[in-house]
Amino acid sequence: MDDPKIEPLVVTEENFGAVLIQGLQEAIAFERGEITARVRIRSHANVPPPPSYDAKRIQAVRQGLRLNQRDFANVLNVSDKTVKAWEQGVKPPSGSALRLLQIAERHPETFLAMTAD
Repeated sequence: MDDPKIEPLVVTEENFGAVLIQGLQEAIAFERGEITARVRIRSHANVPPPPSYDAKRIQAVRQGLRLNQRDFANVLNVSDKTVKAWEQGVKPPSGSALRLLQIAERHPETFLAMTAD
């Protein structure tokens, strides 16, 4: 059961009972802590990576929202020092910050709604 390869499960009328019993046995073993769950998730979403943001583009996004650096940082949940470093070109944003900047640029109303709370 701990085999890293997961074979596709084919259920037929002939093996339905055996597959059902095996599934119940695995559920009981999992509940007892005897095995760990194996989950394979297939995603068909084709999401392109966010664009890169240089200092000028970040500043333009922030100014388009009419936010100062501190408020912009609060909405993005980063420090104001981070926003300053981005806007000075000292350190470029990465990871989820890039996606947040993309959303701020494309959907400014979402970010402005965060400041109303």
